[in-house]
Amino acid sequence: VAMQTFNLRDEWTSLETEQALVAAIAQDPALYWELLDTLPADVFAFDETGDAWREIATAIEAEKAPALSSEWAPASDPQAAALRLADLLQRRLLAEAMETMAKQLHSERPATELLTGAEEAIARAQAAIRATEAGKLTWAADLVGDVLKDAEERARQREETGKAVLGLSTGIQRLDNIISGLNAGLYLLAAGPGVGKTTLALQVAATVARQGAPVVYLTFENSPQNMVMKSVCAWGGINTKDITRGYADMRALRQAAQEWQPEVGERLATIEGTGRLSVAQVRAMALRAMNRFKAEQCLIVVDYLQLWAKASEELERRRDTRERVEVMGNMLRELAVRLDSPVLAIANQNRAEGRYSGGGAASLDSLKESGDLEYMADVAMFLTKDEKKPITEPARALKLTVAKNRHGDTGYADLIFRPDLGRLVEEDWRHGQ
Repeated sequence: VAMQTFNLRDEWTSLETEQALVAAIAQDPALYWELLDTLPADVFAFDETGDAWREIATAIEAEKAPALSSEWAPASDPQAAALRLADLLQRRLLAEAMETMAKQLHSERPATELLTGAEEAIARAQAAIRATEAGKLTWAADLVGDVLKDAEERARQREETGKAVLGLSTGIQRLDNIISGLNAGLYLLAAGPGVGKTTLALQVAATVARQGAPVVYLTFENSPQNMVMKSVCAWGGINTKDITRGYADMRALRQAAQEWQPEVGERLATIEGTGRLSVAQVRAMALRAMNRFKAEQCLIVVDYLQLWAKASEELERRRDTRERVEVMGNMLRELAVRLDSPVLAIANQNRAEGRYSGGGAASLDSLKESGDLEYMADVAMFLTKDEKKPITEPARALKLTVAKNRHGDTGYADLIFRPDLGRLVEEDWRHGQ
């Protein structure tokens, strides 16, 4: 059986349109500035038009008169020609993804792997297409309508509910009041070893899932099965040590699992992190989860960032760990923007290097091997022990400090951590005002 292939250059290109657009701009250089943000990189599929475009662009930007040696007829509607070329580029990207998927059908790989590969290919095409739309010059006046529309919708929601409109709730009232819930952006949660950062991240993930939004949880330290066990036990107030030692109350555990599954489990997906895992793959899985639940947003949790950066094969050419962490942070923030969703990344605090302030301080300079991680985050939070507060074991007093908030105030929430039950509860947030 002959396999259908896509000849990208022949199927989704137009030499005539490319020539006509280049000729039109050479004739009227003012068009260059009007159409520049409509023409992304690689929009010209042919060498002759691409070379001519670069020569003309160089001349115009140097404020020189452009010269076109070829006798091409200029486009009667340059704007329409530019839009057509941008559309053809997007079609080439989609056709390339479809070609990749078609070739994989003839391999010996299992169908489940083919489906994952297809989702990844589509996600890469979607990201590339969005990239052709990004970076454009947008005048502030053109955005006023969208700003007013969003404000009206938020006012309507507040009037209907009687409550302030927030992003996805973390389940910690004081924190939600400070950061206005989880919105699109990169959220860092930093802490030293054993303080409870994974417990807090897993608790936030369960809270978001209960709100109806899907959650994709990447775990590099614990197995997905272990994460599910922790979440179920936290729901039922069951000590995880009892399960590992064989002393679990199976009736209580089954009851907790039965209640947890429809409330949390149906919308909580876990991924066991490996060095082969790419950000593009995570994006594909997140898009798949959002499509499954017809959701406009999802929460992605990375547990934790430095481990992924060190193990990542796509970053293996970076010169050192600090650069890997910095690049990974940038990629995660871009992921949040592309998905219009929050990314919660756990980060370790450094106790060894001189940059660490010491004493479990909630300081931006304590992020381990961070590079400029603290600067690219939209919100940076630190979970630290509160040694001054008397409390009865096994409970621990913690302080969750928002040290950076790109969109508002900073502050803190006092928490009580029960490591035996895998829970963090909030003290009366009004006491922290």
